Amino acid sequence: MKMSRNLTVFAASLLFAAAALAANATQGKLHLYEAVSIQGKQLQPGNYKVEWNGKGPDVQLTILNGKETVATLPAKVVPTNNKNAEDGYSAAKQPDGSTDLQTIFFHGTAFEIQVSQQAVNSATQSGTTGNN
Repeated sequence: MKMSRNLTVFAASLLFAAAALAANATQGKLHLYEAVSIQGKQLQPGNYKVEWNGKGPDVQLTILNGKETVATLPAKVVPTNNKNAEDGYSAAKQPDGSTDLQTIFFHGTAFEIQVSQQAVNSATQSGTTGNN
């Protein structure tokens, strides 16, 4: 009897842990107006789904095109002073002519997601911005 009760408590705690991990997943939509690169992959203009998992500033970011994962990478959630007025992104032109995705932001949120190491480590660079 006691073993059965302990097993039930253990199973319940596993379910709660799984639910907590699932609750940490957050998502948004991204519409690219231009081809951009991320971790050496080029994403074509179009609609993407963005999901991120993790607590605190460091998260795991996944970009999906339909149900296909096109990129998974570490990113940073950075607070902003004001709520974003619209969905969008920023990108920076590189010397080789490519355009690197830098940040993603979502309407009504007071944060942005920095997606490149360069964006995480340096001040804002001149570049292009797309609004969804």
